[in-house]
Amino acid sequence: MKFKYYIGALFVFIVLLGLYVYSLSGASYTFIFPFSTKSITLPVAIWFILPVILFFIIVVFLEVGGAYRMWRKRTKYKNDYKILLEQLENQLLGKDSTLKQPAMNRYKSLSILLNNLTLDIKDGIPLKSGESRMDELIELLGNLKRGEYVNLKKFNPNNKSPFVQQNTLNQIQHDEKFATEVLKRSNFDEAYKCAAFKKLLENENLKEIKRFVGDIKFNKDLANTVLGMCYAKKMDFSNEEIAQLCTEVGYTKQDYLLLAQKMKECYEPESWVSLFEVLATKDENAEVAYFYVLLELEMLEEAKERLKAYPDNELLKVRAYLDLKSLGKKYPLELFLLD
Repeated sequence: MKFKYYIGALFVFIVLLGLYVYSLSGASYTFIFPFSTKSITLPVAIWFILPVILFFIIVVFLEVGGAYRMWRKRTKYKNDYKILLEQLENQLLGKDSTLKQPAMNRYKSLSILLNNLTLDIKDGIPLKSGESRMDELIELLGNLKRGEYVNLKKFNPNNKSPFVQQNTLNQIQHDEKFATEVLKRSNFDEAYKCAAFKKLLENENLKEIKRFVGDIKFNKDLANTVLGMCYAKKMDFSNEEIAQLCTEVGYTKQDYLLLAQKMKECYEPESWVSLFEVLATKDENAEVAYFYVLLELEMLEEAKERLKAYPDNELLKVRAYLDLKSLGKKYPLELFLLD
């Protein structure tokens, strides 16, 4: 029952009670205050309704007190819920959470549990929670994970957040001009610069590639892409530049062998031999690849002469191939040198 109806009903009850008692007896009663000579005389009907009025006043105070406590509790829940939403947003965006702890014990425990977790966004279409800001953020981060570039300025994320880093990589992938700006500016780290350089490689922007090639710290994947353009005749690197690049990214024996095999169809024999001679001189890991080139071109005497520089117990696969060759046996060279 609403409180105003309770007041109205009580008022009607008091009036009816007073009239009923007064109709039974119109006499008055005098009350003498204890330990005093003062007294008060009122009709008996009034004395009957005074306890009811006093009871009503007590109920009003209790009702107001209860309503105030409920208001305080609801306010705490609302504030704690807001704090948790802000904590979720901060954790997703990698921002330092400097918010005060929730006041309610349950929310405080939940806040501690969330703080111990690393949050991510699931793939697929997100369900709507009804919290517009969080729903918008989750949708943006979902689009970001799918490779789109999104605007996160509204949420002021931490630049070290994985989502912000991925967003920068997405922007590089979608905007060649931005990729060029990344390569020009010194405040971007190597991961961004490598991604930007790879974007230029994908678009075959040869002019810009040659401009920035000296500023990039290559990884093996990026080096493979560049060398792929070299042996496809889309870029012109000197033998020394190729050797430096392979050494820089730590090419293994197998990497050099695969490189030699890829270049077989697109390099002139003289250029092919010349390149791997330089590679073998610069890096001993390229030695087997150099023998592969010599044997593939049937330069058997050159291979035998180079073998003299090695002990008899080294390069056994090369020696075995040459021995079989001298006996007139023909086997695919790849069986001996390519694992």
